[in-house]
Amino acid sequence: MKLDEAHFTFKRSLSDKIKNKSDEIRAFIDRESGGQPLPLFSSVDIRDSGHKIVPVDSNLFPAGFNNICPEDMRTGPEVVKRKLGAIKKVLIIPEFHTSNLYYLENLHYLKQLLTDAGCEVRLGWNPETPLPEPLTLKSVTDKSLYFENIEFENGTAQIGGFVPEWIILNNDFSGGYPKQLDSITSQKIVPSHLMGWHFRKKSDHFRHYNRLAGELARILDVDPWVFTIETDSVDEVDFDEGTGVDRVIESTDRILKNTQAAYEAHGIKTKPFVFVKNNSGTYGMGIMVVHSIDEIKTMNRRAKNKMSVGKNKRQIDSVAVQEGIPTATVIDRLAAEPVIYLSGCELLGGFLRTNTERGVEENLNSQGMVFRKLCMSDLRDEAAEDLDADDEPVLERVYGTVARLSALAAAMEMKDRKV
Repeated sequence: MKLDEAHFTFKRSLSDKIKNKSDEIRAFIDRESGGQPLPLFSSVDIRDSGHKIVPVDSNLFPAGFNNICPEDMRTGPEVVKRKLGAIKKVLIIPEFHTSNLYYLENLHYLKQLLTDAGCEVRLGWNPETPLPEPLTLKSVTDKSLYFENIEFENGTAQIGGFVPEWIILNNDFSGGYPKQLDSITSQKIVPSHLMGWHFRKKSDHFRHYNRLAGELARILDVDPWVFTIETDSVDEVDFDEGTGVDRVIESTDRILKNTQAAYEAHGIKTKPFVFVKNNSGTYGMGIMVVHSIDEIKTMNRRAKNKMSVGKNKRQIDSVAVQEGIPTATVIDRLAAEPVIYLSGCELLGGFLRTNTERGVEENLNSQGMVFRKLCMSDLRDEAAEDLDADDEPVLERVYGTVARLSALAAAMEMKDRKV
């Protein structure tokens, strides 16, 4: 990962501050979690503009384990084992669009990670459309995955005589969840099906994150702007019918003006922009980049359709209006962003998302995206070597701290929902 000297110097300064305040930051995270369980798995999309470093998305059902660096997959089981504790039997309920061969590849590596952490792992099928008999599917690299029907009885889910201690969901249930999950009373569902995108809102996550980021900035004695990302929510929106669009315009206009003022205060010459995105969205669907409110006022039919329906053809009725963060990370002349995977608040691994069809201001989680391996050792070494710096984990420390705050914010969302 190549960074220019000014941007790396900025991050190295933050890294030094984080290192010097590591005990205070650890105590702050422990205090804020307050005994609330942290997510078993989460992934955090990070944008680094060279002036600020923030998460732009958080996923509790990550589906990119196949893109994690092999070195991190070797060390990952020990990280996961610390979060699992004494758990030895788990059932994975995956996404139901199993025709996606890359998703199946992800599922293989997730299963392998849990197996290497000491668990016996089984894969369950959609209980709403049971199989006539067990099914074997092949991933994009011809790895075999064996799926079985789940039986629900007396508050317990099982497969034959296999009774899991935990049920791990790798399905965001953006279109709703199987109601059989409501009947489970004797096993832990991780994360809860009530944290799927049918309930969860991005704006709730960033409300928690921004408060935590402000406290981190206070501990480090830096401008909170460095770690925060201004985010509004606008509910009761229908772009097709024009309902609520006036409020989207008002929110967009305010954030554009606030960002312009912040740019002027920090000597930044680029033009501000915002992301308007599905507040319960995933897969990069239902998102637009806006530089001027005129772009919303003059939306054509195609743009309105794009902003009306999300994954699984679910109607978009709430949007997050969010300060746009350009990326200063460029790989082979392509805009890139790090995606960090965690188990609890421990770094598990990650990858770089690039896109052959998108620029530094655009959503990279879209058609044309390409994944590059990003090992935790890459975050330590490459930038340091390029600048003849010592072997300090500068990027891991800075990106990792931001990702940990996002994982903690997700735990607070779970606490809000009492799950």
